[in-house]
Amino acid sequence: MTTHQMSPRQIRRAAEREARKAENKQHQTPVAAATPAAEQETTSAGHAAGIISEAQLAANRANAQLSTGPTSPEGREKSSQNRITHGLAGTFRLLGWEDPDQFQDLAKSFYNEHQPNSDSERRLVDSMVQHFWLMQRALTLQDQLMTQPELDHKTFGLYLRYQTTNERAYYRAKRELATQRKDQARQQNGFESQKRQQEAHEAKTRLTNARAQAAEIENEVKSTMEAPLPGHIRVPLEDLTAAFRLTLQNLNKEFAAELTKQTAA
Repeated sequence: MTTHQMSPRQIRRAAEREARKAENKQHQTPVAAATPAAEQETTSAGHAAGIISEAQLAANRANAQLSTGPTSPEGREKSSQNRITHGLAGTFRLLGWEDPDQFQDLAKSFYNEHQPNSDSERRLVDSMVQHFWLMQRALTLQDQLMTQPELDHKTFGLYLRYQTTNERAYYRAKRELATQRKDQARQQNGFESQKRQQEAHEAKTRLTNARAQAAEIENEVKSTMEAPLPGHIRVPLEDLTAAFRLTLQNLNKEFAAELTKQTAA
């Protein structure tokens, strides 16, 4: 079966097999020897920005058949200006062929997922949204280059570099957001623990003071109730309490008897 008789999916799989064979042999063919050193960064896929094997090039072109880039004449015309202005560097902005509503939907999904509750967290989430968008833009621009008869390896390497740069920036902002929240949780837990310790100390202090006051009252009562009686005889508090109880019972009986007499009369 010739290449023209194969479906895009079959072409892509064949190209991927060739790419794996080439990688096993650790052989790559330079296609942009004059690429500046700054553009030779290793991408997230493990390839140099200015070096790509013939098998990998075939695989990329096969993948480009499934590209979701602009399909209308107007969209293609706008996207063709990306060679001049790709918007991957400098101040973030949407390009003319990008959908503002789609960007807003992306931002809302990030905010709903991460729920930022401070200015610092909101800045980090905004950074994540922008870098994720730029990473996807770089991928789209790569796909558009793959549809060209001749691949511009220098521009392709540039887009690969920006893809990797924004991917790293995205995950860096995500890690920083997680770190901030861990620090805040640790501080909050430490504050609550310190508050619980302070409350426990105050409760222990109140209990100690209450016990001291009770001891003082008991000593004062005993010293008063156990005062020497006539004859210099000391009576224990328990005996004195029993005597008072017996006296009260006798008084109650006398009062009851007197009341009975008055009623009978």
